[in-house]
Amino acid sequence: MKITTKSILLISAITSSFFLIFTLYKGIILYFVNEALEDTFVGGSTSDISIVLWFILSGILMLITLMFLFFIKIKDLKSQKIIVIGLTFFWISISFLSIFVSFSNLWITLITLTIGVISLLAIKNLKKEIVNELNKKGLTDKEIYLLQKLAGITKK
Repeated sequence: MKITTKSILLISAITSSFFLIFTLYKGIILYFVNEALEDTFVGGSTSDISIVLWFILSGILMLITLMFLFFIKIKDLKSQKIIVIGLTFFWISISFLSIFVSFSNLWITLITLTIGVISLLAIKNLKKEIVNELNKKGLTDKEIYLLQKLAGITKK
């Protein structure tokens, strides 16, 4: 299965935008619940800090989504490899953190773990792509000289 760097970055951007919409929805609902509780005679209130935290989390997810979309423009294969390795670490760590934080949200764990596994496949494809590109270019004279010197072969 051939998975390109562009496709895994798009999948990651779409997934993080779904999480962005979810956190924004939670923040807005919590804000309206807080406003409704202030207007009633019952009193009581939700914590204002929880509303702020939902909006901060949605802002962070917005930055992450934009970062994934920005990374699509990078053409250098070695840079793409570093980005995809970081992406794999990001999604797998999020899945393990979600297990420890709240096991009741199993779907979050499954989604992030699936994207982490797909990212691992993208790394393997990217390594093959880098090797193919290097084989197309061949070695320069300086690289051949250095390899011969390393191997102990002297040119006569």
